[in-house]
This record gives sequence, structure tokens and C-alpha cells, in this order.
Amino acid sequence: MKTLIRIIFLTFLVLNFGFILKSQELTIYHTNDMHSKLTGYGPEREYSPDVINNDLTRGGFARLATIFKNSDTNKTLIVDAGDFFMGSLFHAAEEETGFQLNLMKNIGYDVVTIGNHEFDFGPEILGNILNKSKEKGGFPEIVLSNIIFDKESNLDDKLEHIYNQKDIKPYTIIEKNGLKIGIFGLMGINAADVAPASKPVSFENPEKIAEQTVNELKTKHQTDIIVCLSHGGVYPKTDGTYYGEDVDLATNVSGIDIIISGHTHVPTPKEIKINNTYIVQTGSYADNLGEINLKIENKKITNFAFRLIPVDDKIKGDTETTELINKQIEFINQNYLSKSGLSYTTEVAQTNFDLKTDFHNLKGSNLGPFVADADRYYLSENGIESDFSLVASGTIREDLVKGNKGIITVPDVFRVMSLGKGYDEIPGYPLAKIYITGREVKKLSEILVMSRASGGDGYLYTSGIKIYINPKKMMLRKVQKVELNEKEIDISKKNKNLYSITANTYLLSFIGEIKKISHGLVSVVPKDKNGNPVSDMKNQLIDINPEKEGVQEAKEWIALIEYMKSFKKGDQNLPVIPEKYKKGDDSLIEIE
Repeated sequence: MKTLIRIIFLTFLVLNFGFILKSQELTIYHTNDMHSKLTGYGPEREYSPDVINNDLTRGGFARLATIFKNSDTNKTLIVDAGDFFMGSLFHAAEEETGFQLNLMKNIGYDVVTIGNHEFDFGPEILGNILNKSKEKGGFPEIVLSNIIFDKESNLDDKLEHIYNQKDIKPYTIIEKNGLKIGIFGLMGINAADVAPASKPVSFENPEKIAEQTVNELKTKHQTDIIVCLSHGGVYPKTDGTYYGEDVDLATNVSGIDIIISGHTHVPTPKEIKINNTYIVQTGSYADNLGEINLKIENKKITNFAFRLIPVDDKIKGDTETTELINKQIEFINQNYLSKSGLSYTTEVAQTNFDLKTDFHNLKGSNLGPFVADADRYYLSENGIESDFSLVASGTIREDLVKGNKGIITVPDVFRVMSLGKGYDEIPGYPLAKIYITGREVKKLSEILVMSRASGGDGYLYTSGIKIYINPKKMMLRKVQKVELNEKEIDISKKNKNLYSITANTYLLSFIGEIKKISHGLVSVVPKDKNGNPVSDMKNQLIDINPEKEGVQEAKEWIALIEYMKSFKKGDQNLPVIPEKYKKGDDSLIEIE
């Protein structure tokens, strides 16, 4: 009997010891929306990764590399939730060099997903970038589960081939510290909507695909935990809770343990928990690094500890990473900036205050009006007049911050209006010009009023136009008077005169979509100078130097540089941004 009791007791100990062994620890480092900010966010001239405690900049791959290289790789997973490209001069050289993704692999990233801005140059260019990066030594695993390729078109064949080779996968399984981790990627609905250049690629409903993928990871692969890299996003409410696509994903799809969120540039100081799913996001630009420390027992998270680590000047940058980035800067100088007579270290201007786009106070933000004024000035100085210019808040990608010394250099300016690509070899969306009637100016003004009421990426800043509104009137009846260049125009149907608008091609392409966006309530037809409807903005590009062969595209970041040159010089022998730009937008005037 004693022998039997001893056997039972020993069996109990063995079983419990086995249970204890199933308790595992894991650290996840994560980023999102880095937008090619390989150096620190802030005045480029002040970024000094080799020296600590001497600047105010945030981010930088050299600082990230230091954190990653000091981690236990057997117990640490490093991931990114998309939009790692597009936002600095570095992205301009990606098709030629495949530099950034290879660097991300070298500093420790395990898995990334693709966001909408990875498609800014189109699926074929993305394919070229991935192929070049593979030649260079490879890239982190890429997961994207809801991508759909067009079987009829050949415009996405290169990317589809990469997918078929499994260099992009619906999901992957990573083993760390004895844990089997299933990781999949999603393109969010809004992210897909604001990625027009992704066509003919399209995207399946993320929740539908998530449910299928989670089921496969659990049943077929018996994963211990499931991590979703979602380029869907969250937004904060005033009561401290959150809403958005990733909240909906966690609510409607069970089985996802952790959602690493992206797209909305919203830092979550604390984790969001919906049912049994944790949601986290770092914000943007590697300003913060997300750190999750987990304990997992029998495929359940028993402890979840999350924090945002400021990636700041307290962290000494990794020397090898800095050297690689500096070599890439030399390449950019030689192959891109020299064509415009510039270099990466060229000092452009001085500022005694910040020029910012504050999404909590877009009306009070001063950077949008500054960009709009710069566009009109640049064109006017080159003999090209326009009645007014438009700039969308969503296309302004970085602030011009004073930092310690207020010196603005070329990369600082470029990062403000860094999106897109034209038809030349100089990065950035080109400026174009269209024409509309007086009545359509009124209609567009009503849309502008609506955009300002709703805020967000569609908030429109202007130069050259003043709009007088009666806020008590109904929607689409608020605009009472419009002045162009301080002269009132006739906004009735009788006025058949054409008025010119300048903006980048990305924004102008949406003017033709106003009827669709407004559900048929408002129609504005973009026209050429002869009044003919315009369907292709390429035909409306502004040639900044018609004497040269071909079209010399006008870029907004170049417009900013040229505008700054016009200002009076200060004590640093640099043009100083005028004090008048301390104030925000004043183009809407309320009247009774």
C-alpha cells in the first residue's frame, strides 16, 4: 500500500513539474509607422547618436539597434506593424538599393507587415525594392494575409511572384524560448482606401481573413499564442477608451492574443484589453519602442506587462548601424540631391518657434498655411500664377521643430512633404494646376468647410482664398462670399470664368472624386485652362522651367526651400521664418 501511495505521489510531482515547465517568458519589441525615419526625429543637424544627453531628437535606427542587440534573441521577438517606408530622403533610394529592409533585418527585426505607404510607388516598384533587398542580403519575414492579386492584370505580377515564392506569406510561425508563435499581417480597411497606388492589388475584409487565419494557426499548427500585425489602427476617446478597426477586430474575432496596431499614429501608454485580446501601438517615427513582457502557461497569457520606451538621447546609438546609414546618405547626396544643387547637410533657414500640425487643434496649426503660401510663392517666382493653393493635413508628414538651435536643413524640409513620386528622378509628389468655375469654387469651399469641421487627414489649408461663412446655415449652404487674392468673385451659376487651383497631384486627384465622396450632393469637375474636363493629372503638371526639354516638375519640398530663401537673414546668416507664422489658419471668416 505504501508503495502504491509513493508511486501516486511521485506521479503527481512529475505531472506538476511538467506543468511548471509549460510556463514560458517572452519579450516582444514592436514598432509601427516608422516612415523611413532612419535618423532621429527632430532637427537633423542636432541628431547625434554617438553621444548621449546632448540633443532633443527621438528615434533613429542606431538607437533601436542598441536596444535590440542587448536583448536575449532566444526570448525576444521583434516586429513592425507596417508603413516602415515613405517619409524621408532614404525612401527615395529604395528601389535602387533595397537598403532599409535589409538594415531592419540586420538590426534584429524578425517579422513585419505591409502598410498602405509601402504601396505609394505601386506594387511593381515595391516588388523591385524587395528583389533588390533580397540581393543585398535579405529582409525580415513579411506577412500579409488579406492581399488579393489581380489575375487579369500584369501590373502586380512582380509582387505576386514574390508572394508565390513565399517571400511574402499570409502568416509565419516563429519559435522563441520553446514557444510556438503564430504571426499574421492585415491591411486595414481605411489603409486600403487611402492607398490608390496599390491597384490592381486589392484587399479582402480583414476580419473575415483574420478568423480563417486564427483557426488555421490553432488547429493545423497548434500555436501557443497568436500575434496579429494589423495596419488598421485605434483612436482615443475623451473618456480614456479607444475605438477603431483594431478594437473592432478584437471584438469580433476571438483567438488573437495580441494585436500590434499601426496606421493611426496613436501611442497607447497602456495596453487596451478587449475580451482576451491585448492591443498596443507605439505612435510613429520610432519615437517610442513598444516592449511587451509575457508569461504564458498552457497557451494562455498569465501576465502581460507593457510599456513605451522613449527612443531618445539617453540611448547611445549602435556605431555599425550609424556607419551604414551615413554611407547611404552619401549615396543620396550623389544620386539625388546633387541634381537639385543641394546636399544632406545644406542649412536652409532658422526658426525661433515650432511649425506644427496638431491634429487636436488643426485650425491653430501653423505649418499647413506655411506650406500653402510656399507653393504659391514658388510658382509665382517662376512666372506661374494661380488663384489659390490647397494643402491637406494628411500629406504633411513631419513638423519643423526648433530643437536647441533652430537650424533647418534639407532633410528636415523634405520630411514635411515627403510623400509620393512624380515622373522624374526627384522624389515627392509634383504640383499641378487645374481650373474650376466660380460656382465650383463655392462648392469646393463648402467641402473645405466640411473638411475643417470633421478634422483628420482631410483638413484643407489654403493660400490666396478667404471664405466667408454663416455657421448657422445648413450644410452646403454656409458659404456666403469668397475672395481670391482679396477680391470678391461671383459664386453664382452665371459666372463662367475659370479659376486656377494648385496642389500636389495626390490631392488634386480627389477633387474629381468629390461627387462620389459626397454621395452625389456636390460635383466639381477639374478642367484644363480651356475648360476641357481633366481625367489624368499627369497632363496638368506644372513645368517649373519650360525652357528645358521635358517637364521640370515642381515639388512642394523644393517650394518650401525656395520660400525660406526669400526671408530676411538673422544672426546665423540664415533666412529666419517670420513671426507671422506663429498663428494658425485664418482663411475662414464667420459672418451673420
